[in-house]
Parts: sequence; structure tokens; C-alpha cells
Amino acid sequence: MSLVLPREEEVEKMFSRILASRDACERLSETFYNHLCDDNRFIDSDPGHFAEVMLKAYENGDVSAVLLELCNRSMFDLLKEAYLIPKRFHGKTGENPVLLTDINGKVLNTKQSVVSRHEYKKFLEIYQAHVAAPRSKLYLADGYDMVRYYTEHMNIEEKKEKRERGILILYAMPDTKKLHLSEAQAYDVVWNTFQEIQKAAYSAIVYYGQETGSKAGKSFDELGVLLPIHQFENRMLQHLSMIDGLVLSCREQMIRVAGADSLDL
Repeated sequence: MSLVLPREEEVEKMFSRILASRDACERLSETFYNHLCDDNRFIDSDPGHFAEVMLKAYENGDVSAVLLELCNRSMFDLLKEAYLIPKRFHGKTGENPVLLTDINGKVLNTKQSVVSRHEYKKFLEIYQAHVAAPRSKLYLADGYDMVRYYTEHMNIEEKKEKRERGILILYAMPDTKKLHLSEAQAYDVVWNTFQEIQKAAYSAIVYYGQETGSKAGKSFDELGVLLPIHQFENRMLQHLSMIDGLVLSCREQMIRVAGADSLDL
């Protein structure tokens, strides 16, 4: 019998990082139990469906299937929500984050009705004042939690929750798939940088995508950091500068491993 969810590869390796940090363990525990409190607890209205999920999860040893039924989160979803691994970047035209401006800082025609004058003015001030690092760009963007849930007949669908509008700084990174690394292994490579970003700007939302970028026929990974406007409005430039330093240091380390031709700067 197949798993309800595709196996989330090498989650054990991520847990070795988490178990070595009491703070990380506390964040994961708090996130999980928050979903089980009375205000947030998910209750399946169909007892038969609940029993079917439990049986399949038991037969397959599928922890993510149990978690999805109990709190609408897989194991990786919980790790992302607890700020323990990056969220998956879906590309510049993907659903998370949703870009509201183009590469030149202009509001996209399809997004003009949802961007306020104040938000765009603030973005434009930052866009013009920030000196962009090589192979990086700023965008106004909306970030979401992507939540999966069961429908009838054991199907799984996905929906967006908890929109955060902010300034996204997006960096080109070496192509980890060419190094034969899985998504989990790529997260492991940027783990220290991710944690440093969270320490310096806890509510920043970090994204990572494998081969989501392309230039001159060459694919590359992308790392994005979304700083919510309402939280960083008066400190945006300082945080962007700090994040530049952390990500560029990580990129240099990756290039040393992947080779100078892994990313054209």
C-alpha cells in the first residue's frame, strides 16, 4: 500500500540538527502543541474517514499522514512553520511567495488593485536606497503558509493561509541538483545561514528553491528572504544589509564546493 504523502526525504538528517539545539526543539514542540490546543485543534467531522487515515498510517508507518489528520500539517510543514527549515520557493511565477512587482521594481499590471499607495511608496524607497548584492533583486511580495488537508476519498488539497506582505530579497545560488543533492540536503547546506537569519530577524520568512532560476541556459537555485513591512518598516535597510552579508558568505562557501562555474556572478 502506498503512502498517503510522498516520503519527505532525509527528514532524519534535519532532526539531527534540531536535536542538537534545545531552542529548535522548543520551537518544534510549541508549534505542534499549539495546533492541538482547543482554539486551533482540527477535528475530522467524519469518524469513518478518521479511522481510515489512522489505519493507512499504521500500515505504512506514515507519521506525516497522522500529523496531517491531527493538525493539517505534514512533518516538513511543521518544521517550516516552526522556522526550522526554509519554506519551498516555487519560482518567480509561483504561488508562494507571490511577486507583486517586476525585476525593475514596477507593480505588475495584474497586481495594481491589491497594492496600496503606502506599501508601494515604502517599497520604492527601499528599492532605490538598497545597493543590491551581485545576482540579487528586491521585490514586493506576499508570502503564505501552504497548508495541506484531506478531502473526501483520501485526496489531499493545498490552500494558502496567513498572508504576509513584505519586501523579498532574492539571491541566485549554485545549483544543488547538479551536486546530486535532494531538497532536504540543500536545506542542510544552508542550515547555519538560515538559523543566523532567524536569530537576527526572527519573523523573517526564508524560502529556498532548487533550480527555480535560469539565465543564459543555465539553471540555478534561489534563496529568498521576506521581511514583513509592518514589522520591519523602520529597520528594513539595516536588516537587508545584514542578510546580504550572511547569504553572500553562504554562497561563497557553496561555490567553493560546487566549483567556480556553478554560478556566474
